[in-house]
Amino acid sequence: MFLTIAGGVVRLTGSGLGCDDWPACNEERFIDVSSGHAAIEQVNRLFSGLIGVPVLLLLVLSFLVKGRSGLRWPATGVLLTVVANAVVGGFAVRGDLHPVLIQSHFLLAMASISFGMVAVARSGRRPAESPARRGLTSVVAVALTGLTACALATGTIVTGAGPHAGDEESRRFGFDISAVAETHSVTALITIGVALFFAHQVRRVAPSKVLSAAISSWLFVGLLQGAIGYAQYFSGVPETLVSIHITLAAFLWVLTMRVLLRTLTPPVATGLANPTSDTDERSPADLIAQD
Repeated sequence: MFLTIAGGVVRLTGSGLGCDDWPACNEERFIDVSSGHAAIEQVNRLFSGLIGVPVLLLLVLSFLVKGRSGLRWPATGVLLTVVANAVVGGFAVRGDLHPVLIQSHFLLAMASISFGMVAVARSGRRPAESPARRGLTSVVAVALTGLTACALATGTIVTGAGPHAGDEESRRFGFDISAVAETHSVTALITIGVALFFAHQVRRVAPSKVLSAAISSWLFVGLLQGAIGYAQYFSGVPETLVSIHITLAAFLWVLTMRVLLRTLTPPVATGLANPTSDTDERSPADLIAQD
């Protein structure tokens, strides 16, 4: 999530091509901090490289810890998406910040967060109180996750058509900004509506303090995100509001995964997780449901 925010800073300060080569900063220097834009891009690349250390440790430990074979696939997913994002970042620089590559950069970061949260959930203890797993509640949780992903995706299209692309000369999407902003807004409003219905379902069908807290947090951030989205649109998309919007978008996705994982948590007799055996052959969808 921190890297997502750092990437937003690079884009909003117009530092996307502060280093116009990859993996070196430019043709003359591997590292160059001679200008403000280059320094900002170099710091972003430094943090992007450092994140590889805990990611590799997570993958190694997932294979070394006995009884945790279900941790291997999300740990592998984190590694693959982080590596893919590094490659996409390189292509983005060499491709003069093409909006499709910038869009992919953000969405891959959200995928890394998803795998990471599943890994964390499967490595820890289950909550003492387990919400209902089956029925309409779980279906709505999956729908909420899908719609939030759509809202994030349409948001990246708005970004690609807007003024903050990372460099003044960068190519933009040729869409009408008002049209794509309206599409994004409608998607976000539908998502909030589903979240409200989900909160109603939790209160009426599957009462749970754990799940109520999760969806309440989602609604607070979701409504705040919507308010900031409208504020930035009608005020000419100032950098400060855009940076807050990016930060809240990443945080909202974290909360979305939290709601999904807590909804799909299977009921248990105790608060301790039952280790998955090394012969566990369940599908990733089933494994997500058990944290």
